[in-house]
Amino acid sequence: MSKEPIISRMSVAGHPIHPMVIHFPVAFLLGLVGADLAYFFLADPFWARVGLWLAGLGSLGGWAAALAGLVDLVFVPRIRQLVIAWSHALMAVMTLSLASFNWLLRFNDANAFNPWGLYISLLTAALITITSVLGGQMVYGHGVGVHADS
Repeated sequence: MSKEPIISRMSVAGHPIHPMVIHFPVAFLLGLVGADLAYFFLADPFWARVGLWLAGLGSLGGWAAALAGLVDLVFVPRIRQLVIAWSHALMAVMTLSLASFNWLLRFNDANAFNPWGLYISLLTAALITITSVLGGQMVYGHGVGVHADS
């Protein structure tokens, strides 16, 4: 870990907002894989509606969390200097773009499920995994958003 922690600009009482709120959209988008698999095997329209909601909440929540991360990327010079921060941001944009496209495919008719929704959900889950590893390396390896007295 770096000697000096990198303090977040988007924080509440010293706690960075991005790591606090990103867990919800990640959980929604990973849960979408389960809902899609349930709909694929059971053909119950309930799971299609669940998938629509998980895709929407995951996408919207992810973009909101991304804004908090973007503020840190843009306004904290030490974060901007980290290649891993740019890699994390680029992967997050790709992941959220794919998740938003997945939501758009379902938006007009949640029951119009085709295997593409499941494929996109699986790809989104894989990208979330990579993006999360990069985010974890920023926190634990570079001390982004960590206070020295914590």
